[in-house]
Amino acid sequence: MLPTVAEVLRMPVLQAGSPVVLAAEDELEKEIRWAHVSELEDIAGLLQGRELVLTTGIALPSDDEGLRRYVSSLSRAAASGIVVELGRRFSEVPVAMVRACARHGLPLVALRQEVKFVRVTEAIHSRIVENQVTALRRSEQAHAVFTSLCVDGADTTEIVRQAARMTRAPVVMEDLMHRVLAYEPLSESVEDLLHNWEPRSRRARTDERTAICGPEGWAVTSVEARGEHFGRLVLLSSSEVEVDQLMVLERAAVAVTLSLLLEENRESSERQAHRSVLTDIIDHRYESLRAMHARTAALGVPTARRVLLAVVVQLPPAPARSSGRPEGWGTAEAAASARAAGVPAVVGTLRDGSVGLLLPVEKVADRASVLEQLAGQIHRRFEGVGPVVVAVGTTATSLDRLGRSFAEAEQVATAVRASQERRPYHELPDVPLR
Repeated sequence: MLPTVAEVLRMPVLQAGSPVVLAAEDELEKEIRWAHVSELEDIAGLLQGRELVLTTGIALPSDDEGLRRYVSSLSRAAASGIVVELGRRFSEVPVAMVRACARHGLPLVALRQEVKFVRVTEAIHSRIVENQVTALRRSEQAHAVFTSLCVDGADTTEIVRQAARMTRAPVVMEDLMHRVLAYEPLSESVEDLLHNWEPRSRRARTDERTAICGPEGWAVTSVEARGEHFGRLVLLSSSEVEVDQLMVLERAAVAVTLSLLLEENRESSERQAHRSVLTDIIDHRYESLRAMHARTAALGVPTARRVLLAVVVQLPPAPARSSGRPEGWGTAEAAASARAAGVPAVVGTLRDGSVGLLLPVEKVADRASVLEQLAGQIHRRFEGVGPVVVAVGTTATSLDRLGRSFAEAEQVATAVRASQERRPYHELPDVPLR
């Protein structure tokens, strides 16, 4: 939150001195921690770094070599710049001093009109303190918001949504495989935000916990605890990322970490993301098919230009005298079955408690072999917990037709359960009229 040399030069109190930059114009983004008025030649030993030195030049060396030593000592002390008021000692800043500042990358500014240095230092210090107070207030606000979310048991989606609102920029939560688990696009379209997400994300590499990286200038921060990495939060700003945005992103990462650590009996963020996508597809809750294709692809399940299969896994009821099973039970097992079968799938719990799987396949000819492998894996994983019914709806060629296909698969599963007939998987032609 420290002002830069460029920002200070734009302040009215310095503009009144008709400032002109004589050297290191490309270094004006250096931050200023303090402003120091001094006419001493050996002032460098009293500096702590990032000071803007104000001088009239009265006591500066008269020879070129002495001026070069003066500039070199300020550069070693990590000063942010030098402001020289013309008129008392110099009518023009000596060429040796200008060249030395250019060589060391130390901004040199000449004031062509007289100004009161006390007003300059007062204005700069007020700006520094004001920025620090503003940063503290924003930090306290972020702390209060995310602490409240954690206490209320908010999930990752809600935390990401709040982070986006506070930073005024889209925010995405991804796992270690660069699959999108939660996102908030704000005014940006989902399609543009998530388009080609995985390769874009892989180019935004960094070894630091929080950094601005990649060709798109993403702000990223790691979501981790006790040496375990869960993923990272990504902020996609259309302009230069501000310090307070990074602060909010880091606070949000802590809140997400706490949420994940407290998830013991709740769905994981990955399962929540899958369930949300599957429900939105079935209920037609999306702005466009292209946007939904972008969402599924960001989960690692490409659905564009694919043949789509709707699969419903009806699980056995909980044993008598048991306390039942946790909400979402069976989804992790079904997802593991799909991975073991080598099939990408969107997996989520349906309204009736069964598990739904959306499977994209390259062509219709692959349908039977994919279903056989998947059904085999499912029956093996649920072996010992009771009979499991795997039902398949009519093949769909578009996402907007999957709602009907899932409804059909649910009806097939119900009919098969009543008939007690057992096959690896069942389709509508397998259900006879009773």
